[in-house]
Amino acid sequence: MLQNKLLRHLPKCLVTWIFQLLRDRRACVEVNGVRSRDRPFRAGLPQGSVLAPTLYTLWAADLIEELRKVPRTDCYMYADDTATVSAGPNIQMALYRAQQSADMMARWATKNKMNIAGHKTQILVLSQWAPDAKNVTLKVAGSDVTATSHVKLLGVTLDRLLHFGEHCASLRRKVRPRTAQLRKLTGHSWGLREHHLRTVANGYVRGALEYAAAAWLPAASPSHVELVDRELRAAARAVTGCPMSTPTHGLMAEAGMATAEMRRTTLATRMVMRAASLPPDDPLRAVATATQHSRLSAVRGWRELGRNTLRDLGALDVPVEPSLAATLPPWTPTEGVSIAPTAGPACARGRSDESRRTAAEDLLEKLPGAERAIWIWSDGSATGGVTSGGGGAHITLPNGNTEEVRTPAGVYCSSTRAELVALRDALAKIVEIEQEDAAPAGGDDPIIACLDSRAALMTLESGPAAQTTQLGATIWQQLLLLVERGRPVHLQWVPAHCGLAGNERADAIAKEAAGMDQSNAPIDTRSATRAAARSARRQWQRAWPDGWYKEIFGEEHLPGPVNGDNRMAAVDTHQLRAGHWSQSAQYLHRIGRRPTDTCQGCADTECPAARCLVCGEEADTPRHVLLRCPCLCGTRLHALGNMHGRPPDLRRDDVVAAFAAGFRSFQSRSATPRQ
Repeated sequence: MLQNKLLRHLPKCLVTWIFQLLRDRRACVEVNGVRSRDRPFRAGLPQGSVLAPTLYTLWAADLIEELRKVPRTDCYMYADDTATVSAGPNIQMALYRAQQSADMMARWATKNKMNIAGHKTQILVLSQWAPDAKNVTLKVAGSDVTATSHVKLLGVTLDRLLHFGEHCASLRRKVRPRTAQLRKLTGHSWGLREHHLRTVANGYVRGALEYAAAAWLPAASPSHVELVDRELRAAARAVTGCPMSTPTHGLMAEAGMATAEMRRTTLATRMVMRAASLPPDDPLRAVATATQHSRLSAVRGWRELGRNTLRDLGALDVPVEPSLAATLPPWTPTEGVSIAPTAGPACARGRSDESRRTAAEDLLEKLPGAERAIWIWSDGSATGGVTSGGGGAHITLPNGNTEEVRTPAGVYCSSTRAELVALRDALAKIVEIEQEDAAPAGGDDPIIACLDSRAALMTLESGPAAQTTQLGATIWQQLLLLVERGRPVHLQWVPAHCGLAGNERADAIAKEAAGMDQSNAPIDTRSATRAAARSARRQWQRAWPDGWYKEIFGEEHLPGPVNGDNRMAAVDTHQLRAGHWSQSAQYLHRIGRRPTDTCQGCADTECPAARCLVCGEEADTPRHVLLRCPCLCGTRLHALGNMHGRPPDLRRDDVVAAFAAGFRSFQSRSATPRQ
């Protein structure tokens, strides 16, 4: 039966190979040296086989064809999970079509010697009118299945209105134990360093919250997005040590974590870009490009949100680089291609430009075949390293002729991508010259390409099979083509901006290319996604309320992780900058932890109970502790070079930690009675 089905989709030789692989499979069990007899397997596939998902898809292909015959019924299949969506002008017609689909699946299962687990089947009515979802029952493989208020499909809980409230609630239940485990890693004397805590929070906590989030988070209602944000804030408090009363914007910025609102924009943009990079006949691309009028004005899906974001970025109508359909096989021979992402300690950044240039020139002169090589000097340029990319290359042929290549790399482009674009077009130019027979005699002359981007070279150094983008795969195809024609290729890193004539010329060409028209230059999914993330972050920072934290970082800066092993110093740094310091008398009095006979607790900074315990002049708010307290004048003079600091000076972690340590020291002295 499997063989007959496969013959409808695959060549006979491949079907025969698969059939021989699966037939007469045997297994045995050995326990304590005693081995059982062999048992033949007459059904099923080898456990963990990479062929299993593909074979099942081919096996069930006729089921999909049959289900598509039911009017207004769509079929969605992932591995062995099958879901159908039936629609109609009223609930009665939709249920009739759903019953047709269920009967068709039952007949198909019987015909193919399979069983449908009716007790595991779920039904959900999607309707804005609640009575439509009452008393709905379908018969599936002889079992009565009643519709429920929500169903779980591939790990995502769907509800009647697709507000994803139940899904967000289930995520909170799933993530809370993970956040508790994160807190256990924050010990002052033995806990993880902060950059490790950030990694755990983003991977272990955020990763669980954002499972399949590109599909459901853009459509979730604001109240349900807030449920996700609460768990993110809990993880941020574990990372930073900030109390619960800390303002949200300062807390999330200090933890280096994006809010759920920021992430929904980024994820929607990435989904739209991924769909646009697929072939025209791909189902996801058809869904992304379709125009579907929303029935609820307050609900937006990933398609609409992603398009709006790209429109705001000016990239909605820009061509998209196609995704890599298939990678080169791992056994692809790479002999003849050598990549050197370093040039030795003599070219290290700390040395003078002259010594770096001299060392690089000596290295290049000693390369094999340097005197008869085709030289490529390529470089990339991008404004701020993220926009208006351009690639430029200067090519010198053995006969002394030169060629120059200028290519716009995209309205949103990283410097590394611009470097790769320049190298790709330079190699394409050499291939074109050879095809026109314009190259000088000596077809085995080597090709030496000099780049000043280690990131680009390390991307290519991972090999042809490891390339994940169309750009990287194209470069490797060009390299292998040149090697096949008898030309060895060497890619060499050279130091930038040290006076190398070829590199300086390539840099000038790249800057010229960056100023060219970018409307026809394709952008890749990663660059567009990062642009959307930067845009969401800027909008979030502009929305910060005016106050202490905005005075420190403004709208362009964000703090990084606090370095060092002293967890207490890191916590003090975060709390002081975020505005709520647990060692402050004013803060403790405000939350009722430092009551007096006349005032049990208040937020008035003029209250006597809130005065600084060190100087007694005013309330010991973070502004007073870090910038005004006269007892820390010496510390400020030592750390800043003057006694009058400014809020932007507090972006330095070591400065804030020094002020906190000094204030703690004075607090300890004032609390110790003199003899």
